[in-house]
Amino acid sequence: MFWEDIDPILTSRLTTSVKTAYEVFSPYQLSGTITYCNCPVCMTDETAKELSTLPLKEIPTSLLAEYTNSAHGYDRETIEPQFKYFLPRYLDLIAHCDPPSHLDLDTCLTRLEGYQENWPDKEVETINEFFDAFIEASLYHLYLIEWPVGPRLEFDMGEVLTMVVLAGGDLDRCLQTFDKGPDPETAVHMAALRADVQIKNGNPTYHNAHLETHPQAAQKIGTWLHRKSVSERILKAPELLNDPNYDDVIELGMIEI
Repeated sequence: MFWEDIDPILTSRLTTSVKTAYEVFSPYQLSGTITYCNCPVCMTDETAKELSTLPLKEIPTSLLAEYTNSAHGYDRETIEPQFKYFLPRYLDLIAHCDPPSHLDLDTCLTRLEGYQENWPDKEVETINEFFDAFIEASLYHLYLIEWPVGPRLEFDMGEVLTMVVLAGGDLDRCLQTFDKGPDPETAVHMAALRADVQIKNGNPTYHNAHLETHPQAAQKIGTWLHRKSVSERILKAPELLNDPNYDDVIELGMIEI
């Protein structure tokens, strides 16, 4: 996505979820320079020192993206507490549609993998609530951009779902949150996502390159999108929208596969 062109939608729920994250993870503090990779293509000593000394809420996206890209390795004794210290800032920047990653939103939170099984319940619920709140808010992004093939949604909910999967999040819960969204907004995003559903091994499967190593999640999303109830919501969307500019997005979502 072209994040620099997307204005954040900060609902009260999303704002509260970020505030809660700062509170829940506040016990984690840095006691020195972070653990990082200082090879020629990763983080410099100067960057590591800056990350280790700037106030958390003042760390810019560009700097935290260096941590996302360069702080290789993981252990629960040293690196995990450091990551937990930075985590509220990650969620804050993501909420503001400014994900701290050089590789887009999808892979932004891969260090979270395993959090549901290993972290305290309060921390787990804080993250899950953020995912719910971000999905709920993101459904209201309906701005269209013009491509050579026609108008398409600027905001890609597929990246949000992929982020949840790669982070080891509760995909079922997130899909339920998506389902509860209002129409026509939810229906339009379902149509946009459905255009990327393919049949693999006889099953509808959502296509995203990052999900090739997560085939079960890709199939779960594809199956969820291919329900009759989704078709019914998409069919009703044009009347609710009363805007022919969305016709291409809606029609792509209704192509039989």
